[in-house]
Amino acid sequence: MKPESTLGLKLQNLNRWAGVTHLIQGFALFFILNTESTIPVITRFFDETADGIRPVSETLFEFPIALIAPIFLWLSAFAHLFISSPYYVRRYEQNIQKGINPARWWEYAVSSSLMLVVLLMLGGLIELSSVIFIFTLNFIMNLMGLVMEKYNQLTDKTSWLPFNIGVLAGIVPWILGGLYFWVSTSNISDAIPVYARLGFLLTFIFFNSFAINMWLQYKKIGKWKDYAYGEKSYIVLSLVSKSALGWVIVLGTLRI
Repeated sequence: MKPESTLGLKLQNLNRWAGVTHLIQGFALFFILNTESTIPVITRFFDETADGIRPVSETLFEFPIALIAPIFLWLSAFAHLFISSPYYVRRYEQNIQKGINPARWWEYAVSSSLMLVVLLMLGGLIELSSVIFIFTLNFIMNLMGLVMEKYNQLTDKTSWLPFNIGVLAGIVPWILGGLYFWVSTSNISDAIPVYARLGFLLTFIFFNSFAINMWLQYKKIGKWKDYAYGEKSYIVLSLVSKSALGWVIVLGTLRI
């Protein structure tokens, strides 16, 4: 099945290019990553101790930090290649013309949540409940992007409620992560490796860029009056942010 317009063909090619680039980088990082650099996932329960009933920490498992990089790159590769496949491309073009792309938000919900989890674990948020909490809030934030696009199909005037809920859900993990990064580095200057601090800064900037892109789309500022321009921006932002964090994590752990 061929795309119905020049717009569909351009977006199909851009998605295919992004998918292949993600895929190649995922394999490249997988073959050079350091599996010996791990981070623990712990849990705490009340238990009887010599000092009475106290919370006791227990390590559930050790997770190879760098392994998450090829995983989120492969997830993005699958999503982009699926979108640009003959099976889906006509539906994709129709969605873009209506100002919505559900596949994007479902992929972001999983891949960006994995990115954020491993990043904040490097800052000290390693308890199982914290990991689940961070993943869930970021997952909800991305699905609010989908709700924003779906809901505003039905309104004459843009409703910012889903956007604002997404911002509220998305900012909490960053506040917690920033607090842990700040306290850990204040206590011991090299408690958190330099690559993790760099990853935190870059990812924070990129995550906010996605929100700005949506804001520009719905405010219809400049080239963003055309929803497809914002879609192209999402594709480029996704590729750059995942590539940057993936290489920062893998190369950083190789130096430990």
